[in-house]
Amino acid sequence: MKTDIQLHKDIVDALAFEPSLNAANIGIAVKDGVVTLTGEVTSYPERWTAERVAKSVVGVRGIAEDVQVNLPERHKRTDTEIAQAALSAMKWDINVPHQALQVKVENGWVTLTGNADWRFQKTHAESAVRFLTGVRGVTNLIQLHPNIQPKDVKAKIEQAFERQARIDAGHIQVEVSGAKVILRGAVMSYAERDEAEMAAWSAPGVTEVKDEIKVDPWIDYSGLKAPAR
Repeated sequence: MKTDIQLHKDIVDALAFEPSLNAANIGIAVKDGVVTLTGEVTSYPERWTAERVAKSVVGVRGIAEDVQVNLPERHKRTDTEIAQAALSAMKWDINVPHQALQVKVENGWVTLTGNADWRFQKTHAESAVRFLTGVRGVTNLIQLHPNIQPKDVKAKIEQAFERQARIDAGHIQVEVSGAKVILRGAVMSYAERDEAEMAAWSAPGVTEVKDEIKVDPWIDYSGLKAPAR
């Protein structure tokens, strides 16, 4: 079991090891396994990457992210330029239903709206605009309206868990109500939690996944809890 001091060191090392990120101005605080990121970066992708890297460190139980994006002058663009670039980027991604989507940009912050059939289409739309020059942040409000009805969702998700090596299906419970899925239980890392959520979204017809899985780094994969501290 890691102490907060050990976890802090691991996160510092992980951020420093990430080649696409300059972590010199990122502050890190850890309390009871919950990590708070502060400071500033020079691009939105760096902010997004910092959170992703911190979440991947074993022992992290929660993330609070308050990193500010301070764009250098050479990377600043008008909202109109960013909106045009966003529309073009989504159009060139085969996985994005760009004709059903709309883009709004305010002070460099991109908001995506519209409809999609699948979660992966919504995710690809966000990925397409995340790395554009001038973007300070992205809000993804794309709604899911599948053209197929959900069927045997619970069984399909549980089977998907069992197929994936990174997911311990024995610690996750799946509850289904129509097109809505609720995940409960506990896993050892954020990476495993993300994998479980992605698997749930892959079930045909799912429009909502409520992830209530707790991250507990001290769960033993044999199904036993580690000794109390």
